[in-house]
Amino acid sequence: MNNSHGISRLSIIALIIIVLQCLSLETYAINDSTNIPFKGYLYLQPNIGISQYFGDLNKYNAWNQHPKFAYGAVLGYQLGPVFGLRGQFVKANLYSERSNQNKKFSSDLWDGALNLTININDMFAKYNQKRFLNFYIFTGAGLTSFKSKVEDLTTGALIDQHSERQKSFFLPVGGGASFRLSNTFSVNLEYGDHIIFGGGTKLDLTDGGEKNNDHYSYASAGLQINFGVKDTDGDGVWDKDDLCPETFGKYNLAGCPDKDNDGIADKDDACPDVAGKPEFKGCPDTDGDGIIDSQDACPNAAGKQDLNGCPDRDNDGIADKDDKCPDAAGIKELAGCPDRDGDGIADNDDACPDVKGLAQFKGCPDTDGDGIADKDDKCPDVFGVASNFGCPEIKKIEYFKIVYFNFDKTVLVTKFIKDLDEVVAVMQKYSDLNLSIEGYADSQGPSAYNLKLSEKRADYVINYLAKKGINKERLVKSFFGEKNPAATNRTLEGRAKNRRVEIRSIK
Repeated sequence: MNNSHGISRLSIIALIIIVLQCLSLETYAINDSTNIPFKGYLYLQPNIGISQYFGDLNKYNAWNQHPKFAYGAVLGYQLGPVFGLRGQFVKANLYSERSNQNKKFSSDLWDGALNLTININDMFAKYNQKRFLNFYIFTGAGLTSFKSKVEDLTTGALIDQHSERQKSFFLPVGGGASFRLSNTFSVNLEYGDHIIFGGGTKLDLTDGGEKNNDHYSYASAGLQINFGVKDTDGDGVWDKDDLCPETFGKYNLAGCPDKDNDGIADKDDACPDVAGKPEFKGCPDTDGDGIIDSQDACPNAAGKQDLNGCPDRDNDGIADKDDKCPDAAGIKELAGCPDRDGDGIADNDDACPDVKGLAQFKGCPDTDGDGIADKDDKCPDVFGVASNFGCPEIKKIEYFKIVYFNFDKTVLVTKFIKDLDEVVAVMQKYSDLNLSIEGYADSQGPSAYNLKLSEKRADYVINYLAKKGINKERLVKSFFGEKNPAATNRTLEGRAKNRRVEIRSIK
């Protein structure tokens, strides 16, 4: 018998699988993000389908083989991503008619085979445990057992039959597609051709000539059940190997999660929400000083163990964050600041840092105890008063003098020059005497002019005293013009008294 029809079918199936595989490779490569290595597993696949006979009694009508219900089962072990071994059992009833010979054929058949399976996807793409669709082919060797008979198509009369069950070796060749439902379950669609060895007359009791090997096919749909691959949390790590089977995790951490992605499983990570280092049980040490951030008072600046991770630039044993003088070694009582004179006042707050003093004077001394710091005391060794800059109090004298000017003049009336000389003598005698020089004018002429005139009269007196050696800092000038008249401006005598400069002591 000629088996070209079976080979043609296998060629078409192989071509379809290759085309679908090429179309799907890129998608699988893109979606393969699990990066989970393969682990072998055992599986069982009960299946049902249809069987078809191909032989001498239908070779002229190859596409009308009268398919019959069949069933079977597969028990296998997946050795690696590409290769697996399986044992397959098939129970089938074959049937065919050949009208030109008025014959009909039937056979009660079962077979068992050991197959090598090859996953096509994993030959061309990286292994992906969660791939939805996988194509495979298989071949191997098997033993079939059958009992056949040939009858008259019209009358049903027996033409020939086997007296007892026959046995023969066969070659299984086929392929299929597996649709993943979960780690445990998948649906398999499969087609296999079973080529019987040992002569064409064995199966169909008919001699087909030189090329008359008989064969039959089994097309099936099965539910594959994988054992030991339960993955409760769906993280790609099987429960039997998953140290955290109820929580989605990472393969390289035995299925345990790592929220902060620091390579330490959350269950072993003392700081699971922030990336850290293994030597600190997953806790961070941002500044690298050997103290974890949660225990480091200064997590962003490398510091010392005895200062809770804080730096101490001046090495005075006081952390910089608590040190008011972090660049100068100091003492704890002064918040880390130095005190060179040892008066208990930090140098940066001490107005006299090299001389021991009193807090009330910002660290300066008061040698004479008069309440005025020596640096502000003009008589530091003699008790004095503040009004005299720390020197003993000098009784103030009362002094008053008036000098007069002629009408519209800024030069003093000559007879009053002696009065200014008297003022000079008094000021020379009393060094602490300061005078107010006040200029005035009468009401003749514009008031603005008179105001300027009164100022010039005051300047005359001040300049005269200065030429006699009196420091101008002891003289305070003021001028009032027509204001504050000393007498009436209605008479000559009254206006003469208003053209004046009053010289009086400042209290």
